[in-house]
Amino acid sequence: MSIRNILVPVRGDGKGELVLNAAVALAKKFDAHIDVVHARMSSQDMLAYGATLAGVRDVVNEIAETHAADEEARVKKLYVDYCERHGIADITEPRNGVKGVSASWHEEKGRQANVVARRGRLTDVIFVAQPDGQLGVNTFEAALMETGKPVICVPSRDIKEIGRNIAIAWNGSAEISAAVTSSRPIVEGAEKLLILSAPETHGDELPASDLAEYLRWHGKKSETQILDCDPHEVGQTLLKACADNGIDLLLMGGYAHARRHDFKIGGVTQYVVENAEIPVLFHH
Repeated sequence: MSIRNILVPVRGDGKGELVLNAAVALAKKFDAHIDVVHARMSSQDMLAYGATLAGVRDVVNEIAETHAADEEARVKKLYVDYCERHGIADITEPRNGVKGVSASWHEEKGRQANVVARRGRLTDVIFVAQPDGQLGVNTFEAALMETGKPVICVPSRDIKEIGRNIAIAWNGSAEISAAVTSSRPIVEGAEKLLILSAPETHGDELPASDLAEYLRWHGKKSETQILDCDPHEVGQTLLKACADNGIDLLLMGGYAHARRHDFKIGGVTQYVVENAEIPVLFHH
């Protein structure tokens, strides 16, 4: 089991390079490939925000297509320049047994959230930008809820190291268990593993000692720290513990209180998404 393919959606919002920096930091550990995808919104989608009267629809369509083409060219040039600056091979066909990071560019029509939901089903991990208010929320939610893959949310700062010192926000649930097992290559490559455990588990949830035993079966030692906080302070306490222990990647379950397109990320998940200053790997 290894990380071979990483999906990175980009748009012209100035965050693409920061997300790529984090993806490259991880890709270097596995000689992985980065699939960079840009969603080109169709004129029909853009009409939802503009005129729909028959007399102006053709004009809006033409303007929308021109804008989309210009935006695609601009963002692709940023991608090409990035690959050249960082010595990343820009390839079009899969390769194996070759050292170093590679990347490829894909352009697809549609809304970014829909494109990520579709392309994310066949990748090993998805990197997305940390949402800024409502910007980026739909893409994050689609990656988390509709792909079944681990999603790494990248803050708006330059990330040069990821996965050396890992914390696991453990509450014994199926979601955090899936986060650990689906990202096992990343976990096994860590120098430090810190289990940040809820004070107690309930029902069928597993205690932190079971996670520590699982990690030992995979040759990894870990430390456990029991969180001492009120339930409404879990998010703050998690992030403080990460800062105090030099953590560069936090693993946690992604939780919601409704289903699919109607869902809203729940309490602790939302707090961490909005406030983390390190990459966070979520799994739902």
